[in-house]
Amino acid sequence: MKVSRKGRRVGIRERYGTEAFDAAYDAAVAALGGVMRKRRTEPDPLVQPERRYVLADRSQRGQTRYYVQLRNGLPKIRIKAEFGTRAFDDECDAAIISQIALYGDTTDYVNAQKQRSEPRPELPTEPPKPQTLRWYWTLYKHSDHWLGDLAVGERGLSESTRLQRTGLIESLLPENGEKPFGVLTRKVIKAEMKARTPSQAGNLLSALRGMIRWMIDEGHLDEDDDPTIGLKSGKAKASRESGGFVPWTEEDMALYRTKWPLGTEARLMFDILHHTFLRLGDAHRFGPPHLRQIVRKMAVQIATEKSRGNTTVTVPVHPEFAESLRAARAAGIVGAEVFTGKFVKGRVLPMNKKAWAMKFKKYAVLAGVNEPKKSCHGVRKARAEVAAYADCTESQMMAMFGWTDPKMPAHYIAQANREKLGMSGMAWRSIRASRWMNSYRYPTRTGPERRSRTE
Repeated sequence: MKVSRKGRRVGIRERYGTEAFDAAYDAAVAALGGVMRKRRTEPDPLVQPERRYVLADRSQRGQTRYYVQLRNGLPKIRIKAEFGTRAFDDECDAAIISQIALYGDTTDYVNAQKQRSEPRPELPTEPPKPQTLRWYWTLYKHSDHWLGDLAVGERGLSESTRLQRTGLIESLLPENGEKPFGVLTRKVIKAEMKARTPSQAGNLLSALRGMIRWMIDEGHLDEDDDPTIGLKSGKAKASRESGGFVPWTEEDMALYRTKWPLGTEARLMFDILHHTFLRLGDAHRFGPPHLRQIVRKMAVQIATEKSRGNTTVTVPVHPEFAESLRAARAAGIVGAEVFTGKFVKGRVLPMNKKAWAMKFKKYAVLAGVNEPKKSCHGVRKARAEVAAYADCTESQMMAMFGWTDPKMPAHYIAQANREKLGMSGMAWRSIRASRWMNSYRYPTRTGPERRSRTE
């Protein structure tokens, strides 16, 4: 054994694991002038600090490190002070303030704490009893309405919709899952909706109505016994009041282009959204196979994800977008299947749309576009506003943006017409006022009643 890497060694001949070995080990440590230490054990579980933006990790050698990071993908600031001391808190305060000044928005503040949700109770593993809520839910998840079967005219639900509705309905099962379905009355559903935000309440109501519609079609429930009849959610009203996603302004786009020049992945992601008008579900899978020559012109043609391939968007390739693609190919950041994605071993591989949106949001924040609700969909909304101001018709906008409902283009066109009418009305009013001022003649007075016009 030896105390240090370059120190003197002492050999131990006794068999390892015996009392003689332990005695010889202690004597060798004392002879070398070392101090007895504990035996190697597994490190304690890593506990994350309760303070928001402060994270902890462990190095390969078992060292616990603390750092400040405003959001995933943004720069990290290492905290070197000892955890739990006043110096540690002061160093965290300074790091968080500096990060908020660069990348923060109105939802960020220095002393924020992490919000931890309580773990959801696990559902029973044994088969459900017939006629209970969990029994109907199990049957519904194996039905054609859920999985889809074109032979009987059922398209089924998308994977993202299934995941969302599973979380919503299974939140009701711990208390009501083993009870008869009749326990799910209108009063109970209304109380569950009140305990949620307007958006979550609307999604819960849609999920329940989907399952109840299947129960009515299969004869499990009479149509008059539908507990969701008469219930309404404030999701649409709340969305109108909040405005939804915030459109990008010309200043935002200028900031982004200044930060990310041509030939970078961040610029290519922005140009895809800006010049193709695609949704997130289509932009993240957009690649070379979707560029085609139509009527001797290069065009973008892709079947939209939201319509499950039934609607195709076709727009010409803008010269600026063609220049961006050439710069990206020259930089070697374009993949064979998709233009943008995750870079693995020299190849650009596809990534899911949530990760794609998070990567674009990181690039936007680094460029200074860090307002809440200003994400990749805001670029699409900005382009829709420009198309409406350019006097595009409803049919043209539906073809450009992949809409199937004329309500969407009508909304943007009505908003543009309202603003243009207001501006033209004010301009006409100014013209009429100037004409009236030029044609007006002040009355002339004589004698002592004559006064200056300034009076």
